[in-house]
This record gives sequence, C-alpha cells and structure tokens, in this order.
Amino acid sequence: MKKLSVMLMLLCSMSAMVACNDDDDDQDTMIPESDRMFVMNAADGGMFEVKAGEMAVAKGDSSKTGMVMAGDSMSVKSFGQMMITDHTKANNELKTLADKKDVTIPTTLSATKQKMLDSLSAASGTAFNMMYTKMMVSSHQETVSLFEKESSSGQDADLKSWATATLPTLKHHLEMAQMMHKP
Repeated sequence: MKKLSVMLMLLCSMSAMVACNDDDDDQDTMIPESDRMFVMNAADGGMFEVKAGEMAVAKGDSSKTGMVMAGDSMSVKSFGQMMITDHTKANNELKTLADKKDVTIPTTLSATKQKMLDSLSAASGTAFNMMYTKMMVSSHQETVSLFEKESSSGQDADLKSWATATLPTLKHHLEMAQMMHKP
C-alpha cells in the first residue's frame, strides 16, 4: 500500500510538471491583447483590399487615370491588380506570423468591411471607379494609421518589425489612391 501511495504521488508530481511545461510553451506564443487586435484588424483590412481589388479588376475602368506612375498612367483595373498582389503577399506573411503566435485570424470580413464591399458591388461604371478610389483612400488611411501605431508601440517584436517593414508599401498605396481619387 505504501508503494502505491508513493507511486501515485510521483505520478501526480510528474503530471504537474508536464502541465507547468505546457504552460511555459503557451507563454512563448502568447501576445499582448493590443498586438492580437492589430493582427485581427490587419487581417480584416488585408482581406478587404484583396476582395475590393478583385472587384476593381472585374468591374473597374481600364482607361488610364491622370495619375502618373513611372511615366505611365494607371487604371482602376491595374491599381486593383496591384492591391491583389501586394495585399495577398502581406496577408500570407501575416498568417505565417499569426500561426507562429497561435493567433487565429478571421477568414471572413467584418460586418463593416462586408457592408463596404456590398455597396461597391452594387455600383458600376464611373460611379464604381469613384467609389472604389474613395474607399482605397479611406481604407489605406486607416491601415497606415494602424501599422504606424503597431510600428511605434507594438509589444511583440516580430509583429512590430513586420508592421514597420510593411508601412512603406502601404504609404505608397495611399499616395497612389489619393492621386487616383480626384472628386
């Protein structure tokens, strides 16, 4: 009986050690709530940019705008394609980081972003082009602000570094969207 008691105590101690080790592993991947919210908001914005870009490629005007880029003008369709390419790359990088941090990113748009996409879907022709470029200005202003905040005050080093590295592209997108959107 004494041996059984000792074995049970030893087994309980080992179970407690394993549980403590599991908790330590969780501590390595835990990130502060502010960084977690950054991941969620960045993922939502990135998905929106890709979906709106797909819509721009399908429905946008292919004639050149007044915006000059490297000696050539850019159309709503070509801007939309750039959004698909650049934001898909950023979304994939964010997913890799989120997986490393054990953060599950959303796979569907937030209600707010979905409503914006639905209103864009209902437009066509010149109205679509104007609405799309206006949304791109607004969306990129919001995104640049989000990434600047993470870049300056993020607590997770990996996310902070990624936000800092991604900011120049986002700022460039904003500048281009502002040049395209001439109300």
